[in-house]
Amino acid sequence: MVTASGFAEDELATPYTFQSLDQQTMMQRGVRTLPEALSLVPGVMVQKTTHGHGSPYIRGFTGRQNLLLIDGIRFNNSGFRSGPVQYWNTIDAFSIDRLEVIKSQGSVLYGSDAAGGTINLHTRAADFRSEAAGRGFSHGSTLYRYDTNGGSHTGRLEAQVGEGGSFGLHVGATYRDFGDIRDRMLGTMEKTGYEEFDYDLRFDAALSQKHTFTVAHQAVEQDDVWRTHNTIYFEPWRGTSLTNPDLARIYDQERELTYARVAGEDLGGAVDAYKLTISYQRSDEHFNRTRTVAPNTSVQLDRTQVDTLGAALNLESKVDAATIAYGVDYYRDEVDSNTNTLLFNPSNALISNTTAIQGPLGDDATYDLLGVYAQGRLPASDDLEFTLGGRYTYAKADIGRLNDGGTPISADKDWEEATFNLRASYRLDPEWSLYGGASQAFRAPNIDDLSSLKSSRTGVISTGSLDVEPEHFLTYEVGTRHVGKDVGLQAAVYYTDIQDLITSRPIGVVPGTGEIITTTTNGSSGWLAGGELESSWQMDRDWLASGFVAYVDGEADAFPTGSLTAVTQPISRLMPVTGSLALRWTQPQGRFWVETRGIAAAHEGRLNSADRADTSRFPPAGTPRYFAMMINSGYKVSDNVEFLLTLENVTDTSYRIHGSGVNQPGFNAILGGRLMW
Repeated sequence: MVTASGFAEDELATPYTFQSLDQQTMMQRGVRTLPEALSLVPGVMVQKTTHGHGSPYIRGFTGRQNLLLIDGIRFNNSGFRSGPVQYWNTIDAFSIDRLEVIKSQGSVLYGSDAAGGTINLHTRAADFRSEAAGRGFSHGSTLYRYDTNGGSHTGRLEAQVGEGGSFGLHVGATYRDFGDIRDRMLGTMEKTGYEEFDYDLRFDAALSQKHTFTVAHQAVEQDDVWRTHNTIYFEPWRGTSLTNPDLARIYDQERELTYARVAGEDLGGAVDAYKLTISYQRSDEHFNRTRTVAPNTSVQLDRTQVDTLGAALNLESKVDAATIAYGVDYYRDEVDSNTNTLLFNPSNALISNTTAIQGPLGDDATYDLLGVYAQGRLPASDDLEFTLGGRYTYAKADIGRLNDGGTPISADKDWEEATFNLRASYRLDPEWSLYGGASQAFRAPNIDDLSSLKSSRTGVISTGSLDVEPEHFLTYEVGTRHVGKDVGLQAAVYYTDIQDLITSRPIGVVPGTGEIITTTTNGSSGWLAGGELESSWQMDRDWLASGFVAYVDGEADAFPTGSLTAVTQPISRLMPVTGSLALRWTQPQGRFWVETRGIAAAHEGRLNSADRADTSRFPPAGTPRYFAMMINSGYKVSDNVEFLLTLENVTDTSYRIHGSGVNQPGFNAILGGRLMW
């Protein structure tokens, strides 16, 4: 593990609940997107507003309250809105070598907004240092998969070349053409397909035996991703309903990341390891909302672009028996956002073209985020270790143009905070450990909190407020971990105290449409609590059993009416009791394997007032329980050729993940093959 403490450590010594997934596991499970890769992580529920979006809920938190890193670089930006976001789906799952999920912590090492947890993605590389020194090498692979449900095609081509011990270049490209998916009860769900093209490059070179230079670039482009649950393509299911549907709600999204890094390790001096990283990211989002404004047609065109410059210096030192990770990081977002509304008469002639004061976010805005941190692992004995850390955070928002009741104004705000982390790990024996402690998290209001002006839930227009203050979280956790020859187990319980949670309050209605206008505000308190248990058992050389169960509960202050008096309600989209059991058989020669897995979730009726009003996503009685089965299998013809077959939803169950706007696919056969050289 490297993400939890900032340096590599044995999993038994890690004082946090974590899971890790590699590319091989994701491929064998038939994973389609990055959010879907997390769907079998205990304590994580992947909500889908549409088939092209996905927002993981980690221990009850989602969106901007979870922190995503790409090779240690902050992915979150100041445009992330409250509730589910689609941005995690703009990362190509095939470009990831492995990922690490660290729950209920990360704010000390990585900064603001790691309340639910931190996920660090390690991207594909040529791994030139593992090759024979001084010898040229070339590797590659090509992958194709076909999904029968929707007739979807995915292709991936990648190659690695270089010289062992000197340098390596990785190049990869992915193309996806997703068709409309089918549900047993609803039939074909129109406009659930979309297209995507991605590519990734990474060059690593040895500056010396202990120093490495890296430059990398990745890009994703998605076209015509519909949010159908608010449109004329809405399909009623289990009592869901929609009035005044839009004609279209379509997203086009582009994302880029480029970074350069110099790193050294095993230096043996006052600084034992370091990483200096300079990064640039761009997120470009286009949204088309077309609706009837009788007798005319209105086309609202939103565009939001966020450019992020980042710089980070991460250091590691050993002081006697202690290991200390420390450093400084700085990110600056530049936000441009605009909205044009075109009005057409019944003959499709343009009546007007209006440019709004601002777009979905305040225009011409900047957001600065500075952090200085230190965290140490301090052995107290051969069996007991403490982890203690702290971070100072400074955040500043400067908005050049926002709409203040029809008047353009500018605004600037800033905040600063110190957060701390205290953890302990106690090794009971060579295979068992106990861990626990407390972790703080702090999230400063972002540009969305302060200036948003956009459609959000069904029939709701969300607006920001310059009066909101930072959110604060404090999580207590106790867990145990067993890593044995044949049996593995991890169990944890946690409680998160929430203060000053940023929520919304209704303040009016849009004339002529009936849409409710809300504004952001701070609630006073709330809590989340839950537990997770996962285990695996290698019954003999050929058979492996595994499974997990997880549950989360929580309440927070809400403002269901215009009153300033808060009401305590369930937190939105609480994950129901969810569990999974799997049994895997591997042929003694290792060429053929098959795994059967059952996935189940209980009925979820804990809805707050906003959930109940969101009638296109939440059935009136809550989201029904479900049970679904999948069968994964693979056959390795040779060291160079592999075939994969996944049968998803074998029971053809009609179900949806709680809070989603679209059902999961019905029965789906995924046929795939990979050629390696």
